[in-house]
Amino acid sequence: MFWKNKGSFRLIPVLPKNYRSICLHAIEIASEPCVVVDNDVVTDFSERGRLTQKGIRNCRNLEIRDGGVGIVGFHDHPSEMWINENYQDFANYCEQQGWLQIQGPAS
Repeated sequence: MFWKNKGSFRLIPVLPKNYRSICLHAIEIASEPCVVVDNDVVTDFSERGRLTQKGIRNCRNLEIRDGGVGIVGFHDHPSEMWINENYQDFANYCEQQGWLQIQGPAS
């Protein structure tokens, strides 16, 4: 669930700083947003839900999808965050906002 199928898309490695802002912006740009946290679909994006800075930092798996396509996610820890290479503009915007740092080209 939290991995890419071989050949589907390459991943841009990023170092996140503001997990919540990254996630909320990914939800905002998705036409059919689906948020999966530790294998549970999350629908409460408020400060009372799991999509808080602390909540995201403490989860093991996170993926935000647009329909069936992953936009952003990580496995094990937020420092392992990736962004789908097809969402390069999203990655650039988040970096300009100071929410993350792009660590290298998609691979």
